[in-house]
Amino acid sequence: MKYKTKPYKHQEDAVKRYVDKDYGALFCEMGTGKTKIILDIIQNSTKLTDVFVTAPNGLHHNWAINEIPTHVHKDVAVYCWKGPIKSKRGNQEFNHFLRSDKSRMFLINIEALRTNAGYKASEQFLLASKNESHFIVDESTCIKNPKAMQTKAVLRLSQNADKRWALNGTPITQSPLDLFTQCKFLSKDCIPYNTYTAFKHTFAIEQTMTMGSRSFRKVVGFQNLEQLTKLLEPFTLRLQKKDCLDLPDKVFEKVIVPMTPEQERIYKSMKKDCIALLDSGELVSTTMALTRIIKLHQISTGFVTTDDDTEHAIDNNRIAALQQIAETTRPLVVFCAYKFNVKQIVKALSATHRIVTYTGDDSTKEKNKAVQAFQEGEADVFIGTSAAAKGLTLHKASTMVYFSNNYSLETRLQSQDRIHRIGQNDKCTYIDLIVPSTVDDAILNRLKQKKELSNMVLDDLIEIIK
Repeated sequence: MKYKTKPYKHQEDAVKRYVDKDYGALFCEMGTGKTKIILDIIQNSTKLTDVFVTAPNGLHHNWAINEIPTHVHKDVAVYCWKGPIKSKRGNQEFNHFLRSDKSRMFLINIEALRTNAGYKASEQFLLASKNESHFIVDESTCIKNPKAMQTKAVLRLSQNADKRWALNGTPITQSPLDLFTQCKFLSKDCIPYNTYTAFKHTFAIEQTMTMGSRSFRKVVGFQNLEQLTKLLEPFTLRLQKKDCLDLPDKVFEKVIVPMTPEQERIYKSMKKDCIALLDSGELVSTTMALTRIIKLHQISTGFVTTDDDTEHAIDNNRIAALQQIAETTRPLVVFCAYKFNVKQIVKALSATHRIVTYTGDDSTKEKNKAVQAFQEGEADVFIGTSAAAKGLTLHKASTMVYFSNNYSLETRLQSQDRIHRIGQNDKCTYIDLIVPSTVDDAILNRLKQKKELSNMVLDDLIEIIK
């Protein structure tokens, strides 16, 4: 085996296990080095290889900027998708890449596969391959929805690849049903269910529910999880940091933030409106109900969105709670569910702290600059939204504050591991700012429930592998 960077024992064992396989799921906890593992697997193939990587927007750039230069020892041609090719020079560069006699690596954000330009370029690369081709889906929960356009695109494109790999630290974010399309992507034969309906019938417990005049089936629980675990075992690698790395502990804390009188008044008014809507007897859509819940959560975090979608700050104690933490803890990472929260924090802390932000509105260049500035000590507070939850190394800090959470378990777990990873020497502390007995509190409790369900399946898998 040849390696550019020396592997840990668990990484080397994984390479030996999968180097001759046609597919595999590296369901390895963030920070265990699953990207290095898959790159080492591919590089130790006896054949000349072409590699197709699709990942959430921004993360595919991380492969080009950090992962490939660090871990790939072979001379490879790399093409990183930046959008539709519109210029003559751009076409020449892409065609030159396609004609390269080196191993080629094509990197594209999965959102681009929903576009004609992105899909066609991906298809062109895969069909032009004369070498052994590997198809990698990084953060494979992005194909968990069998009805989603990007899921269908991935499944179609992957038929043109020789080998297929799914990478994810949290393959179950909502329920075990998340696993169906992730498995079908790897191989149509790895699980004995041709349809999502058949898979759901086996592992989910459903009940008929009514809402007004409408009846529908709802998943209320799960069954046969031991059977599911046994199906996953032959092609799945599950690694946890506690089992293979000597990393510091994680500590979780809550800071209770009481509402201000203004905040409480607005919250109660919105809650009353929600109850009246649900009690009206009218058919209430899921979207309508969710909108109300989001507005309640926004109020608890310190702002309100009016009917014309205008956002207004309201008097709250949350900013003061964060200021108190930031006075004694630097460097510090802060995560927010809402961009308006980011604006509020910047306004409050910019006079006393060196701040960088990382949101979905920032360009790739701006995002990379923010991470670099923080890691090199040029900034002492890093404020990010869900856009910063994946693929980043922020272990300059050992404390992370969740100014506001969202319902995504994947976002929560991914974000936690931005600071808890190889290179971190200090205990990692996670602080949730919580308004008790509100939607704010309920979201955190719901995330804990999701984590328990995820672990129920994955922990069983770990025991079987051991």
